[in-house]
Amino acid sequence: MFNSEYKKEAQERLRRAINKYEYADKSLKNAAASLYQTRVQHGIETIKVCENYINTLVNSPKEFDDVVVELKFQLKEITGKDWELINENPNTEFVAGSTAGAGVMAGAGVAVLGPTAAMAFATTFGTASTGMAISSLSGAAATNAALAWLGGGAVAAGGGGMAGGSTLLALVAGPVAWTVGGVALAGSGLWLNKENEKIGAEANKRAIEFEGWISKVNTAKQEVTLLEKTTIELADLIYSEIKYFEQNAPKDYRNFSDFLKERLAALINSIHALSQSLKKTVDLKL
Repeated sequence: MFNSEYKKEAQERLRRAINKYEYADKSLKNAAASLYQTRVQHGIETIKVCENYINTLVNSPKEFDDVVVELKFQLKEITGKDWELINENPNTEFVAGSTAGAGVMAGAGVAVLGPTAAMAFATTFGTASTGMAISSLSGAAATNAALAWLGGGAVAAGGGGMAGGSTLLALVAGPVAWTVGGVALAGSGLWLNKENEKIGAEANKRAIEFEGWISKVNTAKQEVTLLEKTTIELADLIYSEIKYFEQNAPKDYRNFSDFLKERLAALINSIHALSQSLKKTVDLKL
């Protein structure tokens, strides 16, 4: 049939592009979940090691206490839980299961996320906090809160609301029910009946879209991985510095040498940097 080879090649290109996108998408979701878990775990560990040292240091500078409070605040922002609750349940698994929940929201094409998965998405790709404790929600409520966060916050607060986040989350969630021209990619009678040239052109058009998304998703994954690496490095630095002070510094801050005071100031800056790192997000630019 005329142009049948063109149609076949274009459809194969589209199938390959979709497969590559789904693989990249899965890798990105795993990276986001890993980043969230790392942020929470290292945030908790850093707060504890800092507070333990502060409790042993007489006349600890106020800046030291303040920066730990700042870290607690950022930890609350990404978990939706107060420090007291986190501290009482240190073995809580903040990310459990897959990042995509079971079921699909009717008419939205967006997988219903569990609360921790929603927090992972929102804190990795979001632009503003809704102020809601997403982690205390479940099912569609958690998804709605995450959508508002992803959309830049509630509409009333000047953000894009749920609608603003729906498109982004749908892309991140993966092409579970991707359609071409409103018709399912596989098994459609319309695909068989259309002119070969038109079918091939449409398939190539969609393939180009997916290929563009693949590049952007892979770039986003690199940024997520870098954020996780930075979080680990900062937390490790803080831990090693705390151990240095425990072993080499006087128990009273008033007896610190200028060198030790400068080093403690650098430590405080590192804790502040960790706090800032916890709230950094990745722009998918999809």
